[in-house]
Amino acid sequence: MKKLKELIKIIPFHSYFKKIDPVIKKIISIKKVKTIPVIITFKKPLDANTESRLRRKGFRIKYHLPFINAVTGKVNICSFDSISSFTEISRIYFDGTASLMGATNNKDCKNERIGAALPYLSGKGIAAAFIDSGVYPHPDLTRPRNRIIDFKDYLNEIDEPYDDNGHGTACIGAAFGASIDGRFRSPAYDCNIICAKAFNNLGIGFFSDILAAMQWIYNIKENHNIRVIVLPFGTCCISKHFDILSLAAENLWKSGLFVCTCCGNLGPNEVSITSPGVCGSTFTAGACTASGPSSKVVRFSGRGPVGNMLDKPDAVMTGYKIPTLNSDTDYIPTGKHSHQSNTLGQYYTKISGTSVAASLTAAAAALLYQKKPGLLPEDVRSILKRLCVSINELKAAQGAGIIDIKKIEEFE
Repeated sequence: MKKLKELIKIIPFHSYFKKIDPVIKKIISIKKVKTIPVIITFKKPLDANTESRLRRKGFRIKYHLPFINAVTGKVNICSFDSISSFTEISRIYFDGTASLMGATNNKDCKNERIGAALPYLSGKGIAAAFIDSGVYPHPDLTRPRNRIIDFKDYLNEIDEPYDDNGHGTACIGAAFGASIDGRFRSPAYDCNIICAKAFNNLGIGFFSDILAAMQWIYNIKENHNIRVIVLPFGTCCISKHFDILSLAAENLWKSGLFVCTCCGNLGPNEVSITSPGVCGSTFTAGACTASGPSSKVVRFSGRGPVGNMLDKPDAVMTGYKIPTLNSDTDYIPTGKHSHQSNTLGQYYTKISGTSVAASLTAAAAALLYQKKPGLLPEDVRSILKRLCVSINELKAAQGAGIIDIKKIEEFE
């Protein structure tokens, strides 16, 4: 009987630490900290009674996230132990930050002709969603028709599209932009764009804002025929058991979205892929130099494998000095006709990073969906890998190789 009582005492203690993010444990040890930003997941959908109990404990809810049975908000240190003891709670994650995985360079850009489009496929009728720093209403996205069909700002709550960092516009433009004169044309130039701004002007975004953006895209995907979502960011995860971004990305994949993630820019060492690129359910893209016989994986591209020796990346796409659309980072929308902005000086730039490789992968997926609308995400993954051409690098660097977009039109 005595041993049984001792066991009963141990079980709650063990369960308590099993469901708390190691980062939170470190923060709690800092005496001056009064509140902690957290993400709480539940074993079942959150009911009114449990939410009421949380509020009574002083928990301030920021977002509801039913697609992962979670809420985000701030918890007071003095009530943390009490909230942690709720049996309904599955895990408590720290609301950390992720970084965008690309950088632009205006100095290296010339007025060159870009024509990467296929003769018969353009992404028409398909929508691709981005969670990024925003999107500038560039003429190559808004003329002859405005293809930015929805936008949501989680930082400043501005209704109309803008991009105070430039990364989002560059990622989108490299794979989905097209000029009226035909000088600039990317692979999926007729695809519709949905963008959620969850990253600030420095390219940093909180998990909570990223997850809220995912929830929004999850909610509207049927309305806009969103088939592809691009997550062009990464973060280093201390524990694979507390990787909230990978958990969320997996749920998006299960909902029918083809989720494109990037390797991150922490290469060339092994096991350097960032989250959510480590998620087994997503299609993870690394970056290589220009396609062709001399193509090679760029040094900064994250390398696999990931936990349990999962093969990552899935493939590579060009991600070094890619011509794309420039953004006026000082532009702030003032009205409903803001997409007709003429404040941009230099129209084009170049971007490097695994984020643009993920965007180009999304373009390839959009073309596949246009050709075969009934495909499931797993089908698209399989087909894209079959369309790859090896660039003679290690599998942990190149995956299946570089995706040959030209083969999509030939695919039956």
